[in-house]
Amino acid sequence: MKKLFYFVLLIIGIAACSKEDLTPYSQKLDALNRTNDSLRREKERQDQKNLLLKQEGERIQRRLDSLANASTSPNLTELVAVEFSAAENPQLSEDLQCTISYDGAVECWLPKMEVNKELIPRFSFKGTEVTINGETATSGEKKYDFTEPVSLTVKGSDRTVKYTIFVHSLTGLPVMYIDTDGGRKVDSRENYVRAHMKFVEDVRTRGPGDVMEANLRIRGRGNSTWGQPKKPYRLQFDDKISFFGEHKDKSWVLLANYCDKSMLRNDLAFYIGKTSRLNWTSSSHFVDLVLNGSYQGTYQLAEKVEISKHRVDAGDDGFLVEVEARAADDSLGTWFYVPYIAYSIEIKEPDVAVNSPEYHYIRNYMIDASEALFSPNFRDPDKGWQKYLDMESFVDWYLIHEIAKNEDSMFHFSTFMNLRRGGKLKMGPIWDFDIAFGNVKEKNTTAMLPEGLMLDWSYWYQRLMEDPVFVAKLKERYEYFYSHKQDYMYRVDTYAQYLKNSAYENQMKWRNLYHYTYKQYDIWGAYQNEAQSLKDWLDRRMEWLKNQFARM
Repeated sequence: MKKLFYFVLLIIGIAACSKEDLTPYSQKLDALNRTNDSLRREKERQDQKNLLLKQEGERIQRRLDSLANASTSPNLTELVAVEFSAAENPQLSEDLQCTISYDGAVECWLPKMEVNKELIPRFSFKGTEVTINGETATSGEKKYDFTEPVSLTVKGSDRTVKYTIFVHSLTGLPVMYIDTDGGRKVDSRENYVRAHMKFVEDVRTRGPGDVMEANLRIRGRGNSTWGQPKKPYRLQFDDKISFFGEHKDKSWVLLANYCDKSMLRNDLAFYIGKTSRLNWTSSSHFVDLVLNGSYQGTYQLAEKVEISKHRVDAGDDGFLVEVEARAADDSLGTWFYVPYIAYSIEIKEPDVAVNSPEYHYIRNYMIDASEALFSPNFRDPDKGWQKYLDMESFVDWYLIHEIAKNEDSMFHFSTFMNLRRGGKLKMGPIWDFDIAFGNVKEKNTTAMLPEGLMLDWSYWYQRLMEDPVFVAKLKERYEYFYSHKQDYMYRVDTYAQYLKNSAYENQMKWRNLYHYTYKQYDIWGAYQNEAQSLKDWLDRRMEWLKNQFARM
């Protein structure tokens, strides 16, 4: 810092005494500022690492204290160990040792994806009796079904202690097995392949141990993501089906999240969307995918964006459109242009022909809305933009994308809007956040930095920011999102922990950690580091936005 101070004094002195071009000095000053920022960020990361080490030390000390207390309490009642022997359980390739947590959870991880969880447990304990599911149990004697959580109780002269045994298949995520007819490859985004699915929920999910089977068609999906080694897929079931208690539907997608090494950015954005006033945000859940017998890694099973009663509820004759820069190059799509929106707008639903009445209805409505927004009296609530655009959704949609700094969906790609006839145009649903939250490296963009606004990507939002009524609503709603910041942080923490075993297997399959992948801004190494960097960026982003909106 002293060097930087003296360097500034030097520049001031030169400016006062000379007409010399100061550009080289300014460039050096900028370089020093960047170096200083880099050192500050490194210190913040080191401070976070020290905090984690301190917390781990405290946890170990608590465990040591617990063991010390146990050694002085000969009558202590507790479960000492649980294991499954390969000699007594033929489906196991090796002996399985379980971990007993302080909260009474006994976590057991099978060495492979295993549907058959009827196993004979061995256990040791301090006490007088052990019961499993309410019945007296003897170690190594009886087979139990561990597809669902199993209750184990240790009774002693001093107390009774309850435990719950969870036997996980490999990673702890539900497993989706898809086998195509004849083992055909899924190598097209246009042509479906017939297939059969078996879905096995894990012991901790909503339907513990449930097995569900269904027939479907599968094909590739995505644009740039389809070009990555780990492929995303579109699923179309023969009959409506429900996953994890979500509403039944035929259409689902499997997001690969290859470009997001944390695999949490889409999940985080959807979670924020669920806390907003948008009329619908896709529900999603993580699964392990096995395609034609080959493990494919960690996937995010999500509801497809579409018009339906339980998804985008735009009515039987409503519209779902998307600003999509590539639509004009797609001979199969139906699209149009609107003044002050730089890219083509594709009609996703319903399926309409150019120059049909439905085509002209949505096109004319959006043109009228745009002209009202850029008219001299655009602030008039009866004649201006509020006559056509739903303020609530336009505010929340913008704030979610501004928090995520998602350049991919800022009136460029994946910018969805919906219109119910007789109503106003609404923004949403949100979609496509794998290179958001600072996870992008491109020329002529600052999207990787937690500072700066995204307004320059949209003429519409630039214009809306000229209306004090819209700005006031924006400031009010940001305070709401900011009040949930810790919830968003906790979401990342919780799911990073939930995914850690699956992320390890995903890394063994794809080897995408520790080196550059498509558009990634920085490399953080281990999976937990990737998740932590997401949290750090989000924290800095939301603090910067709080100060920015306060000055508006």
